[in-house]
Amino acid sequence: MKLQNIWFVVLACKVNLYILEYSIKYIFRDKYKNIFIVIVMSLLVALLAATLFISNSMKAKYNSIIDNYPDIVITNQKALRDSTIDENEIDKVLTLKGVTSVVARVWGHYYFLNADKKFLILGRDEFETYFNPLLNQKMNINKESMLVSKDVKKILNDNYYKKYFNFIKSDGMIEKVKIQNTLDLDTSVKNPLLIIMNKDLAKNIFQYKNSEVTDLAVSVANKNEIAFIATKIKILFPNARITIKDDLRVHYENIYNLRSGFFLTIFIITFFTFFIIIYDKVSGLNSEQRQEIGILKALGWRVSDVLNAKLYEGSIISLLSYILGISFALIYVYVFNAPYLKDMFLNNYNLLPDFKIAFTMDYETLALLFFLSVPIYIAATIIPSWRVATLEADEVMR
Repeated sequence: MKLQNIWFVVLACKVNLYILEYSIKYIFRDKYKNIFIVIVMSLLVALLAATLFISNSMKAKYNSIIDNYPDIVITNQKALRDSTIDENEIDKVLTLKGVTSVVARVWGHYYFLNADKKFLILGRDEFETYFNPLLNQKMNINKESMLVSKDVKKILNDNYYKKYFNFIKSDGMIEKVKIQNTLDLDTSVKNPLLIIMNKDLAKNIFQYKNSEVTDLAVSVANKNEIAFIATKIKILFPNARITIKDDLRVHYENIYNLRSGFFLTIFIITFFTFFIIIYDKVSGLNSEQRQEIGILKALGWRVSDVLNAKLYEGSIISLLSYILGISFALIYVYVFNAPYLKDMFLNNYNLLPDFKIAFTMDYETLALLFFLSVPIYIAATIIPSWRVATLEADEVMR
């Protein structure tokens, strides 16, 4: 016997095909109402799934970014505002047991008024090892040149800066920097408006003194000791802001989890609408539906047969709605990059408009949406029918 025939026999033994046929015909008999339910449930599942898909994608992207983040970052503060720190303070940090390396970083933002854009400038030293793999690539940057991302290159070209760019420093002087080459960056990174240049050149543009740097990036040998070493660093620099990798990870997880107001609003809207449908189903059957169950019982149907028919009916409608909803969400998010809904994330969390949503398949999300929709709808279909089916046929048909 062929494998397909074996599976058919097994399925036929488990499912009463005659009752299944009756359920399908019943669905088509009241097709307009059932089509409306399928459309509404599919849209609700799609909205919730799309929101969770975007959230999971963003959390995965930021986790990959944080993986390349330093274990500890020391930022000096004056009057509770970020300030520069002396590069010579590295020696103090290196005296702490467990610290393997300290990198003095020079970075900051430059506002380009003509395009109303903020460029991220990173100062790079050929002889230093950085946490980000991008900065550890061999670039051979000239001391008077810079590497720019494709987004920056386009902005500069649109403003007639083809071969160089004039940075206006805080003292009003102009620093002319040549454009050496273009960086090929992933468009979903935190800031694609990136410029990489020599560290001394970056200091000159930011008007730093010779020993001033933006912050100190600390690497720790034993990752379990990061918090302990951060406490020691705080003692050395009582006015500094100490940021550790785990704190940053928790920060982004809190932004994109269900505790945030945006996600909570989506959940409330979808579940309120869904449970209106469930309440309508559970509140009872109309006279026509009650009479039909009474006729079936008079024809010899058992209570189990009626419940099986309703089980098949609820399963077909809810599973079809679930599959359509998940399919719509996958296409909307990962094929069309979630227009409009993604913009709500960008406006709320200051992300970039060209953020490309990377594909992440979260089976927990699929399971959560399944158990929050399919079993509940099936139960809402069976319960009122069970109440009627347990009565005598003449009592139901009165």
